[in-house]
Amino acid sequence: MDLIRNPFRFGGDLGDAELIDREQETAQVESAIRNGEKLFLIGPRRFGKTSILRAAEERLTAANAVVLRLNAEAYPSLDTFVEQMVTAAAARLKGKVDLVVDQLRRFFAKLRPEVNFDITEHRWTATLGVRTAADAGERLQLLVDALEGLEKMALAQPKTRPVGLIIDEFQSIIERGGSTAEAQIRSVIQEHSRVGYVFAGSQTRLMTDMTMKADRPFYRLGANRFVGPLPRTDFARHLSANFRKSGFSVADKAAIESILTLAEDVPYNVQMLAYYCWEELRSGQRVRGGAERKPSRPELTVAMVKEVLERTVRSLDPLFTQTWTKLTSVQQKTLLAVIRQGGTGMSASAVVRTIGASPSTVQSALRSLNEQSILRDDPVAGHVRVCFEDPFFGHWIRLTVGVV
Repeated sequence: MDLIRNPFRFGGDLGDAELIDREQETAQVESAIRNGEKLFLIGPRRFGKTSILRAAEERLTAANAVVLRLNAEAYPSLDTFVEQMVTAAAARLKGKVDLVVDQLRRFFAKLRPEVNFDITEHRWTATLGVRTAADAGERLQLLVDALEGLEKMALAQPKTRPVGLIIDEFQSIIERGGSTAEAQIRSVIQEHSRVGYVFAGSQTRLMTDMTMKADRPFYRLGANRFVGPLPRTDFARHLSANFRKSGFSVADKAAIESILTLAEDVPYNVQMLAYYCWEELRSGQRVRGGAERKPSRPELTVAMVKEVLERTVRSLDPLFTQTWTKLTSVQQKTLLAVIRQGGTGMSASAVVRTIGASPSTVQSALRSLNEQSILRDDPVAGHVRVCFEDPFFGHWIRLTVGVV
């Protein structure tokens, strides 16, 4: 068999050409930036939210827009985030170095930025000239001043050149900014007409409360877009086509369906399981009962998918063991109950009794597991089901701990 590349990628955000059926979400992000609007993009981790943001950024940048895309979780404090925001602005502006430096000092005058360009590495850096913020309130003011500066920068651009700020894991900004963060950010950006804002977050419960509750500052500030699973039919078609394109046989529809079902339709996990199934097929070897055979045309079957899943989950044992052992006894029993119940009826008295704790303690455990990104809420048809953020962790518990 010729050397070919595994078509199933996971572990990093995908580019525009690699996205599967996320056209509507990507187009809405584009539209918000082009039209100077506000958009909240809400979706669990592993669902491709960051890839949507990257794809939109690529399209907008190709169309000469100025787009700053930052992941708030990547920076230890608000002041370092603001420094990177100014640095990104420098990298997106056009013109000679002296002109760009002069513009930034004018736009972000309150921050008194020191901006430098490394000719060797062709890279901009910016540091803030103002006194290092001592508390959350002062650090938040730095961000407010930076947002004001960004609007000034946008107003200086031709109307045909949109300016946008995309903040991934936006809830980190709110958590670090203190109790007044939402109100202060709203007060400044609601007056902006040229900058388009996209605030994305994976803490779905927190982000939903932030944008959907009438007593919160971000209520009705902009549009909400929820990122859910990919349509199963489209995802199945994608999987089947890529296995066959690689020269492999697919036993039947059930083989593809088993990948989606075992990965619980979570795009990251689907791609990961498909990746390792592809590698198994690529090797052309199947081991059963100690016997080894090499079929002429490797075939994807339900049995193979289950075997590959078990090996994949066991290979993640150190990570899952570390996560499991850090949990309290009540949290561990709550996870076991989630598996037994399929994530439903968790407040029922019979379920609470199996955990051996009070209803309030169980709810506290569920809340903590959600905050730790171990569990997530999955709203379906008017009901909320509790799911594992990483479905493979649930499989690991079944294999290693067992469910009684």
